[in-house]
Amino acid sequence: MLPLLQTSNALTGGFTTLLGQAEMLTGLGGWLTNPAMFLAGAAAVSVPIIIHLLNKRKFKIVDWAAMEFLLDAEKKNRRRVRLENLILLLLRCLAIFLIGMLLARPFLPTSMTGGLIDAAQFERIVLLDDSLSMQARLGNDSIWEVTRKRLTDLTNALADEEADNSLTLILTSRPDKPIYNGAHLARDTVAEINDSIGKLEPSDRPAGLAASLKELEQNLSSQAANINRVVYIVSDLRQQDWKSTDDASESPAKMMQRISKLVSATYIVDVGDNEDRNLAVSEVKPEGTLVEGVSSRFDVSVTNFGTGEAKDVRVKFIAGEALPLQNEIERIAPGETVSTSFSFAFTGDEELDANAAPGQLSPRKVRIEVASAGQGEDDRLPADSVSYFPARLVRGIPTLIVDGDPSSAFGKAESFYLRRSLAPQGPVPSGVAADVVTENEFESLSLEKYQVIFLCNVYRLGDKPQETIAKLEKWVAAGGGLVLCPGDQIDEQFFNDFYFKNGEGLSALKLENIKGDETEASWALLRVDQTNHEVLKVFAGQNNPFLDNVKLFRYWGTSVKPEQLGNVVSIPARLNDPDESPAIAEKSFGKGRVVTLAIPADADWTNWTSDPSYLIVMQEMVRYLSGDRGDRGLLRVSQPIRQPLDLTRFEIDAALLGPRERKANMQAVAAEKAGEQTVWQLEYPATDLQGFYELKLARRDAPPESVLFAANVDPLEGDLKRVDIPTLKKNFGEAKIEIVSAEQVGTLSSIGSDTEVWWYLLWGVVVVLCSEQLLAWWFGWGR
Repeated sequence: MLPLLQTSNALTGGFTTLLGQAEMLTGLGGWLTNPAMFLAGAAAVSVPIIIHLLNKRKFKIVDWAAMEFLLDAEKKNRRRVRLENLILLLLRCLAIFLIGMLLARPFLPTSMTGGLIDAAQFERIVLLDDSLSMQARLGNDSIWEVTRKRLTDLTNALADEEADNSLTLILTSRPDKPIYNGAHLARDTVAEINDSIGKLEPSDRPAGLAASLKELEQNLSSQAANINRVVYIVSDLRQQDWKSTDDASESPAKMMQRISKLVSATYIVDVGDNEDRNLAVSEVKPEGTLVEGVSSRFDVSVTNFGTGEAKDVRVKFIAGEALPLQNEIERIAPGETVSTSFSFAFTGDEELDANAAPGQLSPRKVRIEVASAGQGEDDRLPADSVSYFPARLVRGIPTLIVDGDPSSAFGKAESFYLRRSLAPQGPVPSGVAADVVTENEFESLSLEKYQVIFLCNVYRLGDKPQETIAKLEKWVAAGGGLVLCPGDQIDEQFFNDFYFKNGEGLSALKLENIKGDETEASWALLRVDQTNHEVLKVFAGQNNPFLDNVKLFRYWGTSVKPEQLGNVVSIPARLNDPDESPAIAEKSFGKGRVVTLAIPADADWTNWTSDPSYLIVMQEMVRYLSGDRGDRGLLRVSQPIRQPLDLTRFEIDAALLGPRERKANMQAVAAEKAGEQTVWQLEYPATDLQGFYELKLARRDAPPESVLFAANVDPLEGDLKRVDIPTLKKNFGEAKIEIVSAEQVGTLSSIGSDTEVWWYLLWGVVVVLCSEQLLAWWFGWGR
């Protein structure tokens, strides 16, 4: 009795200690699917022992003469009965232990089973990096071509195995849409799978490794652990992809740790090398709106991502069928970005412009190419050495002048001098297309086509000023440029209530009163504080004659909300009067800008309209406020294409033509925040190839209209620097993650495979329970 009691106490105390140590679960997880169930089953072994001991309790002994003969017989059989009870107790303990093991679902490496036990199904999950950097040259082939060969080596080895293997192939460019999902790998199916792998092409997208690992982790967490899973991460191990994120828990290393706990084995297949030399077109930026016949400047930036110097770098600018322009950069130091400029004037083309909207021009395709004297040496990734630009041309920057004091008399209209300054007559185009309307005409006018609007001495802006100003605010917030030129017709109270709005409105200036000398015997001069301002460069330099020539006889006294100055409001020019009154103020409003002058646009209060600087400043004002409209339609690969569609002018369906003869049919949907119910939106979810995308819009009463987009690769994909592998391994911690070379991938077919033995444990439980029942009956019958 004492040995059994000691055994029971030892087992109970031992299992209680195991349950109290959470770290044991991690160790048991190496060969158990559910370690907690194993511990619970092991603890339950003590239950039969406790029951057995309880049945051995001592009872009060009452002597009875008739029992003497029975006691003598029992003493003779006591040793045999104890042995029989011990056998039954051990069988019951074994049965409970096996049930716990069955629920814990242990597995053994296939190498240990040696074919004695049939292996369960093995799912081979391959996460393949198909980003732009995989197109880098590796000898005579690209990394991508080498990777496809190594991947077919793996599938061939798996197909030759006797184990039941399946393949799940996922690309980082679309982790939610596997190429194969549990496809059976066998000798009769591997040829078709290898053929599909051989046809895979890399995308031009960024790697998106973190997002792909997160998707993989979520899928593994939601799947039942009834088969063995081995994960292969095929990557060129670029530093850009494996760097830590702001959220440490979402870094690739941390996610790899968690993934390794969900599968039997995890491998990172290194298909890259340490060569990082590469040149890339990092930016193409036009000077402003691209106007027909007007020379436009393009700034092209080239970055050397390598650790070696690049020499004699040639940059080509190719616009349509025109002869290419070429600049040469003598040298680019490692990690340096150098810019070079091209000037090009787009001319009209009757054939191309035949299908353009009335008064518009068809877009032109511009291509930038970079090459160096040592092409193969300095540039391992040709794909990012080219950039595409959609040149959307206009006949002139669409500008609207709202005349608050129209007149048919020569020189008397409020817009007279401004209109002639923006679009002067002559053989050289100014690049500005100006329309003039009255206040009442403006009220019903659509502002969509205009990039800049001048309000010249406007009284109240129509019969419904509140609604009209709200429409104007929406237009500016969307990126429009507005110029306010108040004159003698302005009601300062109305202006301050609807335009200034205590600093929340369009105007940066609050009007106070009209100052100056009506007799024009005295005047104020301009004092330009920001001579580097794009609009006021004409006044730069010491003793500039233009400053003395411009005389302001009358002007509005104004003030600025102090807390906005230097923040959303700037004053590039003041007057030299005693109050240093603001002359020109600029304010950011949403995506647009508003410039408020303290004077009208006509010649009533100043002599500025007769000075050459007036023409220069007004034209530069239009170019400045039109913003960077020249880069409309420019996208990064993976960004969506969005185009508003006015259903009163266009059909709801459209066609998209993309790179490599890609075609798609699109249908407009109602915009979520549509201001006008007739303006819907076309959307192409995501571009995955670099190049031009041409959207064909079907006009209701005319030939189709083309809208050009261009998708370029992310410049950071050109940074081929490698991650530090020892540091990466350190970040993995104790996780079972192995980094192998591409040459070793074919040998990883049988490594990491595990065989579950739950079926055999189930049979063991049945045999033990049946044996216990038979022996109990046999022992009882014999007693």
